Amino acid sequence: MKKWMSVLALSLGVTYQAYSQTDSVRLTGLGTPVAGDTLRLSYNPAGGPLQGKEKIQGIIYLFNNYRWVVDDIALVKHKGILEGKYGVPANCAFVAIRFVTEENGYVVLADNNNDFGYVATTVDKQGAKLPGGVLAWGIFRKPSIHKAPDGYFDKKDISDEALEMWVRKEMEQYPQNMPKYFDSYLTMLKISKGDEFPVVAPRNLERFARLPGIDESGYQLIWDTYRFGLKDTQKADSVKKVITQLYPHGRVMRFDKYSAAFSRDAATDQKIADMEGFLKEFPVADYRKDSTATQGFIYLNAYRTLASLYFDKGQYDKLLAMIPDMDFAALNEIYHANIHKAFSLKQMPVDQLYPISKAFIDAMLQKRTDLSYMDGTRNTPRQATENATRQLDTKLAVHIRLLAKMGRYNEASPYLAQLSEAGKYSNANLNETRIAILENTGNQQMVLPTLEMAIKVNTATPAMIEKLKTLYTEKNGQATGFEQYRESLKSAEDISKTKAEIQAKLINEKITAFRLTDINGKTVNSADWKDKIVVIDFWATWCGPCKMAFPGMQMAVDKYANDPAVGFYFISTMETTQDYKQKVKDYIKTSGYRFNVLYDEQTAKNGVNNKVFKSMAPVFQSSAIPRKAIIKNGVMRYTAEGYQGSPSKLYDELTYVIELLKAEN
Repeated sequence: MKKWMSVLALSLGVTYQAYSQTDSVRLTGLGTPVAGDTLRLSYNPAGGPLQGKEKIQGIIYLFNNYRWVVDDIALVKHKGILEGKYGVPANCAFVAIRFVTEENGYVVLADNNNDFGYVATTVDKQGAKLPGGVLAWGIFRKPSIHKAPDGYFDKKDISDEALEMWVRKEMEQYPQNMPKYFDSYLTMLKISKGDEFPVVAPRNLERFARLPGIDESGYQLIWDTYRFGLKDTQKADSVKKVITQLYPHGRVMRFDKYSAAFSRDAATDQKIADMEGFLKEFPVADYRKDSTATQGFIYLNAYRTLASLYFDKGQYDKLLAMIPDMDFAALNEIYHANIHKAFSLKQMPVDQLYPISKAFIDAMLQKRTDLSYMDGTRNTPRQATENATRQLDTKLAVHIRLLAKMGRYNEASPYLAQLSEAGKYSNANLNETRIAILENTGNQQMVLPTLEMAIKVNTATPAMIEKLKTLYTEKNGQATGFEQYRESLKSAEDISKTKAEIQAKLINEKITAFRLTDINGKTVNSADWKDKIVVIDFWATWCGPCKMAFPGMQMAVDKYANDPAVGFYFISTMETTQDYKQKVKDYIKTSGYRFNVLYDEQTAKNGVNNKVFKSMAPVFQSSAIPRKAIIKNGVMRYTAEGYQGSPSKLYDELTYVIELLKAEN
């Protein structure tokens, strides 16, 4: 094989050794891993960023036959030490380990040996080096080039010269494997040659094209380099012709046909025909046979586009016919965008929506472990499965509520059993539905324990609290003591944690005084709120989460209805229609909420009624609603955005803030 570009004057004849950066008091057992053997690891979080954390997960990064794989390490805690075992594949050349804690699917803290890495190259059972080891050592520690999984290092990035050294070491030791790592070589070349790259790159591309064993991904790399890196459209077009001839149903043609079908501006029927034609010509089953392909987004977009078109046109038979071909991620997105939306906004009769919802939910139950959320090396199998579980919980909640609305209580019960432990009581509306299911399936004895559990985890609706009060009164002969009983059900630890979080979020930001008109035409002046705690809720008729939060807001309004030191005002802001004032008035009248509603004023520049909201936006550092702002003596003391889905939790949050501010007097 002809020699590649002349190398730097580096010592490339150095005897091979395994490289490691594992000198840490927290991790033992990594050392020099032996491919084909089992790693036995011990991790002590003491002294590191994860000290004191209860749930710590282990993640391992592997370079197998020039491909990155991310996996989980099961950890068992013993006397404060986490121990784990992992079988290293026989062709694995590099290993990196990271310990993390997560919340709601996101890594919030990680230990990677103070950014030096728990990393090592491997040897085989005879102590010999493995192909890819030195390459992985270099590209993993230079995350800026994106040739290895992202997110491991915080700031670590080796020098350009170091990257070149490691890539050229791989070239010297395993030149025959160049087709497997030419993309990394080309990236290194572009960095090291700078302005000379357009001169030296074509020679290297031509040399690479003559190597045996070049597959479509290799030709695509050549094409992309001519097209984007070198801006040589003539050469790019000639390479494209070769790809088209050799791989008429390959990755490049798949993307081209998808792009044409997806982006073409066409009428609905033509759009449907285009997308159907693409899926017929490039079946997803053929794509899944290509284990190295990374075009799952194509099918995700194709299915959700077609699904929405079918749904809008009422072609439900076609929608259901696609279900066997879709993975969990596609099913979930389609359910959320169409079925969940139609149910929440009451766009379809529930009996018409039922068979569609059932078909999707049953398919999602079957495919929840298909790892479609791994997304290459973005997630581990555990992370992908946990994400699917969270998503399935939310969709099960919709389907169960739909069944209850239809009176299909017996059919709903088995679906309740499919909820995860974390999702079992996490949804306030579902908890209310669960009570109705229990009452209508002969399980009255479970109503009280369920109500008490919902109070404990703080996911109760006003109706549930009233039912609990009724049961308490029936048992005790009077309602006296109910509030103390309800408070006793809550976790003291959770209450303490919530209050501490609220205390830490208290602020002191002076607001600009304003005058606004309420729905009855009366002017309200914020300057009159002296010596008063006022809760402002910015909302809009078009804002779903705003209205979802209203039951909890009504609970808080009712609690302080007779307290002259506390007031509530609901400022209608950012409305988009000319008759918004009437719409607001109609909504409040028909919804039954007992709110003091004010109309935000229009700003001169854009004509949108957001003047007061905009005056406070610098404090919010956001333009999203719902937005709560609590004012005391003309100073904003607390603010929060969004709605977490629990009326009782929102009620507690507002109550804790108000009582904290009262206690300051």
